[in-house]
Amino acid sequence: MFPGLREKMGPCFMNKLAVAAVLLCSAPAGGYVYQMISDCEYSDDITDVVYFVKNVFNQKLNNIYDSRLGTYVGFGEYGMINANHYNNQSWKMKLRKQEVETLCRYNARLFRKSILDRKVPPNVKVRQTKPADYGERSTLECSVWGFYPQEVMVSWLRDGEEVTTDVFTSDVLANGDWSFQFHSYLELTLKRGERVSCRVDHSSLKESLEVEWDTFPVDVRRAKLAVGIVFFLVGLAVAAGGAGYYWWKQRFHGSRLSS
Repeated sequence: MFPGLREKMGPCFMNKLAVAAVLLCSAPAGGYVYQMISDCEYSDDITDVVYFVKNVFNQKLNNIYDSRLGTYVGFGEYGMINANHYNNQSWKMKLRKQEVETLCRYNARLFRKSILDRKVPPNVKVRQTKPADYGERSTLECSVWGFYPQEVMVSWLRDGEEVTTDVFTSDVLANGDWSFQFHSYLELTLKRGERVSCRVDHSSLKESLEVEWDTFPVDVRRAKLAVGIVFFLVGLAVAAGGAGYYWWKQRFHGSRLSS
């Protein structure tokens, strides 16, 4: 390998594959296109890898190198001739074995750091989906967002006891920035003094994250209603007092005038 090529090859490898895929699908009409496409296929935990080198002529697979076999395999007469030719080139076979390390396993270390080993804790918020008072049927939403990886567990608790009925959930949704979001809903009849919370378990957390529903908005609405009723009664009393005073004044002055 040339000096510095190994360091440059990892970050550029995926770009080369993308360009090759575009070219494969856009061969010029009436022309000829011969392509060599390198392909690393990993297991779920990125520990096992299979390296392929595909030679394609006008969108038709001619031959392929398979790292599991350590040789080229040809397709069709021309492909088998090429495969046999490549297998007899010791420098090419040595290079293909090196590329398993310099291309596939090198990038696997980058992928592991940026994907498998990446942990981002979730943000959690609990709210009512629409205003409701105590004694009324309502729906609470537990929004969990900004976390990575996507595996997450969300549960509802009422006074410390897990609730499994009247619970509805969304799918885990990708945000497009290497993070995810999830929403869980609980239908219930609101009770004063009851503690309702959302519990989230995620690999980025050392322990479960529990967020309690804040009843302040409901209490504020009730307080506003109570204050409104008080002001209404005070206003009604003032109006009644004023009417009584007016009636008394009219009667008193009317009696004095008649005498």
